[in-house]
Amino acid sequence: MSKHRTVYRAEDGEHVGYVVPARDAAAARWQALTVFGYPLGGPAAFDDSVALLEAEGLAVLADRWSVKHGDDWFACRLVETSPDEVVVQIEDFGAEDFGKRLRLERPGPEVLKRA
Repeated sequence: MSKHRTVYRAEDGEHVGYVVPARDAAAARWQALTVFGYPLGGPAAFDDSVALLEAEGLAVLADRWSVKHGDDWFACRLVETSPDEVVVQIEDFGAEDFGKRLRLERPGPEVLKRA
């Protein structure tokens, strides 16, 4: 993550994510990213991106997610997160791989999405 700015929650100093210049930097927009680099919301003004992270940056870690495993999408939970990878556990009762943990390197919306 180049030119990223780490965001800490003002009330307790907890790391809640990052903001990076949006692809259209000429529009002075910023993209909020979770602690594991996943886009949260869309490009916005810097203060709005920071506010989004302060409000939702950690809460999304407890959300339901879906992971693409093979050709299918399965319900999953985030088990571990870091700036470089995420470990998810498949929680889709119909899945043959129910309970399996997958390690994903910097997953984007093509592999991981909020349910």
